[in-house]
Amino acid sequence: MKLSITKTKSKNDIEDIYKHNTSAFTDNAEIDWSLDSLLETSDEGWDIYSASCDDNIVAALFVKKGPDTLITKNTPIRIEFQGNGFSHMIKEFYEEEAKKRGLDRLLNYCSSSNFRMMSLNEGHNYKKTGRTVGDSGEIIEWEKVLDNN
Repeated sequence: MKLSITKTKSKNDIEDIYKHNTSAFTDNAEIDWSLDSLLETSDEGWDIYSASCDDNIVAALFVKKGPDTLITKNTPIRIEFQGNGFSHMIKEFYEEEAKKRGLDRLLNYCSSSNFRMMSLNEGHNYKKTGRTVGDSGEIIEWEKVLDNN
């Protein structure tokens, strides 16, 4: 299966991501999955990408440039598309995007209850920074320093 990653260019693109993923994320209390939240995220400087297989959006990706850093987070892969290597492809996309932008460091944020993402981060040589986000520190910050040689 092939994964295609496309940057949103308009409010309509963001609405498409919202509509395609509504059923996947409305039951997850850790994700404020609403159109208003997505639009606010975009207004805060995050680039939003759709990760698609065929005509199905399987995840939403969020990317923001920081000082020498590409900051990343994403929704989980929709359950019916899990197990196809898409999470690894998304990690590779993040690294390629950082290198294209001349950045040498990645930060990834994931929930402390998302054991699959934590294992994926470890498998891709990310390290916990010790910093957390959220009212009770439920979002863990992970870092990977890139070798740009």
